[in-house]
Amino acid sequence: MKNKSNNTSPISIEIESSKKYKGIPEITDLHYDLWTLKITLEFTDLKNPIYLIFKNVGGFRVIDEGNLLEFWDNDDRSNGWLWKITKSGWHDQEKERVGFFTGRANFKDYDEYMIAGINDCLNIITNQEPEFLEP
Repeated sequence: MKNKSNNTSPISIEIESSKKYKGIPEITDLHYDLWTLKITLEFTDLKNPIYLIFKNVGGFRVIDEGNLLEFWDNDDRSNGWLWKITKSGWHDQEKERVGFFTGRANFKDYDEYMIAGINDCLNIITNQEPEFLEP
């Protein structure tokens, strides 16, 4: 299935540091405090949760994976559960909107990351790769 807005499938790259954690996580908690976005992830084979920290967040959304069919019907989709979206993702869609001022101003150097969770997916617009924290 092609993305209707620009007729291109999203292009994603698996984040190398995420390969340490096997399977698809459950996103169980989010905390945003204007400086950081802290995401709690639980994996079935791990006793403790993993925390993923994003700094300099320009935006984020939580969306049911069923509303992202362009990713699942994409032969070029990356493996894993944490991706950098390099083309045709949510950030590119937002930059097409006339009202998305920050897409034309200070978000030009920002990237989009996506967490593919069991029930929900999370898209994050930021200019830094995430940091992993283990309890």
